[in-house]
Amino acid sequence: MALLARLGAALFLFGAPLIRLGAPLSRFGAPLLLISSLVVSGCGPGDEGIDREAASPIELADQEDAVCGMLVREQSAPRAQVIHRDGERAFFCSVGDLLVHLSAPSPHGSVQVVFVEVLRADDDPQESHTAARPWRRAEEATYVIGIDRPSIMGASVLAYASVEDARLVASRHAGARVVDLAELKQWWRALQADR
Repeated sequence: MALLARLGAALFLFGAPLIRLGAPLSRFGAPLLLISSLVVSGCGPGDEGIDREAASPIELADQEDAVCGMLVREQSAPRAQVIHRDGERAFFCSVGDLLVHLSAPSPHGSVQVVFVEVLRADDDPQESHTAARPWRRAEEATYVIGIDRPSIMGASVLAYASVEDARLVASRHAGARVVDLAELKQWWRALQADR
């Protein structure tokens, strides 16, 4: 890719002066400029993205929430982290803040991988759980919405490793609903549209 970028830059440098001087483009000049602009715009640092399969979550330390600025490890699980196209990580003290982040563009490129902490079925949603929990890829987790959590700011979303755990928790709370990641994002968009 670096070689293509250099080639595109050279082609652009060769052809651009012809345009600035008002010279008519030869039958080779126009195609060269077109190719160079495509090569230059399509290649560059970070454009390859990250290796999604090799990506893994990192332990929480002193990271601040990318949305609200709070210290992530001090907030109740489930928490989240993402890796952007350029390799930059962002951390969130709640799945609600993660959803805010996913709905906005980032200067670090698209989000490549999302991890969420998963609770155990016997964790009481009404209590704060700041101890580290296992991480799962967001698309592999199952979510429960509709349970009020007094210690959580914003939308309350719980994450579990299995559909069975999520159903068990939801069955204990009136109005709770089990959703997958696609349904969670759809719920979030509807919630935002109502505001």
